Amino acid sequence: MSQFIFPPLTASLDSEQTNGGSLPAKQMVIAGYDSTATRALLTDSSGRLEINAVVSLPLPSGAATAALQTAGNNLLTTIDADTSSLAGAVSGTEMQVDVVASLPAGTNAIGKLAANSGVDIGDVDVTSIVPGVGATNLGKAIQSAQGATDVGIAALVVRNDTLADLSGADGDYSPLQVNATGALYTSLATSIPAGTNAIGKLAANSGVDIGDVDVTSLPSIPAGTNSIGTVILGAGTAAIGKLAANSGVDIGDVDVTSLPALPSGTNTIGKVDVNAIAPVDFLDSGLVDTSTANIASTGTTVVSSLAAACTEIEIQEDIGEFMSLRVGGTVKAYLPLGGGRVKVSLAATSAVQLYSETGTAISSGKIAINFLG
Repeated sequence: MSQFIFPPLTASLDSEQTNGGSLPAKQMVIAGYDSTATRALLTDSSGRLEINAVVSLPLPSGAATAALQTAGNNLLTTIDADTSSLAGAVSGTEMQVDVVASLPAGTNAIGKLAANSGVDIGDVDVTSIVPGVGATNLGKAIQSAQGATDVGIAALVVRNDTLADLSGADGDYSPLQVNATGALYTSLATSIPAGTNAIGKLAANSGVDIGDVDVTSLPSIPAGTNSIGTVILGAGTAAIGKLAANSGVDIGDVDVTSLPALPSGTNTIGKVDVNAIAPVDFLDSGLVDTSTANIASTGTTVVSSLAAACTEIEIQEDIGEFMSLRVGGTVKAYLPLGGGRVKVSLAATSAVQLYSETGTAISSGKIAINFLG
């Protein structure tokens, strides 16, 4: 076992000195020793131990340096600014999000909400819809053909058996209305264009006023007791159909088979004065008996010189062949088979001939002609 013997003490162990006082001549001190001498520990005036590092000691792993502290401070400043901005987007306990750009095209669902999930995502304002013009879009392009599978929104109309106003005031929105059979009520704002279509199949004598009507043709009225439009002609000044005198309205071809006797006086038929009708003047006559004088294809004279100008001829004959009446070889009229009246224009003193139009002379039958002025 080793023994260590302390050297004899040369100083008093009970020496005392106040803080800041001078060291006694002999005292116990804590000192160090270098290679040449003993060295006492040095303090400053406040009694703090002074350390003089004469060499740089390595820092332990992970120790903070001035550069790292600066970088750390900058990072903390950035984090503080970012968290302040983030705090501004929070209202209560909810984060507010603004969509500032269009969502990309794709099939991903937002929030993975299932179809018809019943989840309320809040109030949604739709400010613009582009419906498209495809077969499954609500919109359709103009002048495009109808497709068998096209979809759209049906227009609803209102059944109203008695047409009436459903809007309330001029300028208000109003639905289209249909009658009990589903026909849409319409109104013509302009005149009906010309055409052959019948309008509404109006029944006879329906009492519907369809405006002014011009009748340009009527069938012949057979003999009997039928009246035209249930108007009976009688003495007086009444006009048929209220047509004014010389109105120029064409009411078609009308055959009159019976008229009442005309009384003397100033009564008129259709606004024509009976007393103003000029008498027909008999001018001349001619008779051809083909048994004594054939009617040649080169002409047979009937009257050598008319007494006056002739405007009409009256024919009676039993020949039944085609003949013409000429003056100087010029045809003035073709005579009706069996007789009748024909309008002509013959000058006074004209020599009138009959011509056979059969190509050969007519040698059987008789013809009589009255020349009227």
